[in-house]
Amino acid sequence: DTTYIDSLIKKYWFITDDIKNNDIYYKLEGYLFPDTYRFNNKDVSVEEIFNKMINEMSTVLEPYKKDIEKSDLSIHEILTLASMVEKEAATESVRGQVASVFINRIKRGMSLGSDVTTRYAFKIDNPKQVLTKVQYNTRNPYNTRITDGSMNGKLPVGPICALSKSSIKASVYPDNTDYLYFIANIKTLETFFYSNSSGFEQKKNELQSVNGGF
Repeated sequence: DTTYIDSLIKKYWFITDDIKNNDIYYKLEGYLFPDTYRFNNKDVSVEEIFNKMINEMSTVLEPYKKDIEKSDLSIHEILTLASMVEKEAATESVRGQVASVFINRIKRGMSLGSDVTTRYAFKIDNPKQVLTKVQYNTRNPYNTRITDGSMNGKLPVGPICALSKSSIKASVYPDNTDYLYFIANIKTLETFFYSNSSGFEQKKNELQSVNGGF
């Protein structure tokens, strides 16, 4: 509903024309804050539900407004980054480090190389489903794993999931690191960070029996 979308853009400082990009699957993905909400009755409208969730997102983002406005990233990009952090970080404690990896890769013009963006691009819900080379190498504005250079230094076109407060904070204030790679043990949820590919590849091989091809 373009009229509704335009009304939101006029009303909220953090909703911009970026969400009108035709490549975005769902315009308000990442803008509806997940929480428990109460309404007067079951006949509540979708618009009323959305407005309440967006108002809550406004409350969550308000403390970061000044720093977001000073950031090199737009608010839409920060929310997009936060969605990747949300999906990629095995535990809440490493979200700042995960965000730093993506920021460092953006600054270097590297591919962000995130499987979760490829899964979203192909609307794959199962996190353990093995992705194919064809999927990795299919151009899609959400797919940061493509190797042809078209997505180097770029975030996906928009958020890929709902966001937590901690992922938003980590994306506004990422840790200051030189990390470019990370990998998690999917059983212990321990995450390992590296500034070079050799250390990463070694750990990836070590975890092969645990992580498999994921």
